[in-house]
Parts: sequence; C-alpha cells; structure tokens
Amino acid sequence: MLLYFPNKFDENEWTILIVILFNLLILMLLPKKIPKEITPLIALLSISYPKIMDHSMAVKPYNLYNLTDSGKYELFDLALYAVYPAFGYLFVYFLEYVNVSRVLLVVYIVAWSIIGVAVEYLFVILHVFIYTGWKLIYSLPIYLIVIAITYVFYQIATYYHKKESNNQS
Repeated sequence: MLLYFPNKFDENEWTILIVILFNLLILMLLPKKIPKEITPLIALLSISYPKIMDHSMAVKPYNLYNLTDSGKYELFDLALYAVYPAFGYLFVYFLEYVNVSRVLLVVYIVAWSIIGVAVEYLFVILHVFIYTGWKLIYSLPIYLIVIAITYVFYQIATYYHKKESNNQS
C-alpha cells in the first residue's frame, strides 16, 4: 500500500501534528497515576476503535466520511491514529484522579462522550474529518459505548495488575 503525501499542507495536517505534540506532552508531563503496564494497553485500545470504524464506515459500500481532505489514503491518515491515545489516557487518568464513585460514573461517561463529540466537531471544522453521509449526532452513541467499554477494560486490567503485583510481593 502506497501512502500519498498531501496535495497541500493546510489546517488538517497542522491539527494532526499539534494534537500529536499535545499527546506527547500529556504522556511526559502528567504525573504517572496509571500503571506503566496498562498505559500502552489503553493507547492501543484508543487507536483500535477509530481504526475499526474507519475500515468499516469510511470505505465502500458506506463511505460515510473521509479522513483529511483527500479521497486517497495519505500519510496524515496514518498519522491521525497517533491522535487518539490521549483521549483514552485522559479518560482513565481523570477517572483515577477524581476517584469517580459508581453513582457519578454514568455522568462521567456521558461528559466524556460529549467531550468526544465536541473534539470531533472541531476536527470536522478543521477538515480532519469530511462527512459524506455521517452526521455528528451519530457519534454520541458510539462514544457512549466506546467509553463504557474502555472503562470496563481499564477496571479489568487494573484488577489483574493489582492481583499480579500482590502475587509477586
């Protein structure tokens, strides 16, 4: 598969580069609250969801949206996957930071889903996503499901991490 370079370097490429830089700063500067063994798992999970969506909904026969401003798979379409890990990481980071109770968990998941839709809207404005049939409102239930799954995954991963740590001590 050949990766094309963008025809012109404009706001969508700049957005992707700035958000990747933001991701790196988050990982380097935030205090480490998430076990180092779990962080890459959250990053990979955060990349997997959009990759699955892109390879099912952004291609024929549906072709509901395009990535960046080209119909071809270009270098920045690939780089876009480096944008996603911060979202999942920040979700679980603040989950640990504020110690969300079971009662507030639903509110927390809904709030992060709304944040996800807002970021996606910004990406639409900046031509990172170009809708050809997709509507922003379709994204809310997707984010609700994905964030809830991320929460369950994180709970399972931390449970086994603690169990393994206790077995080694």
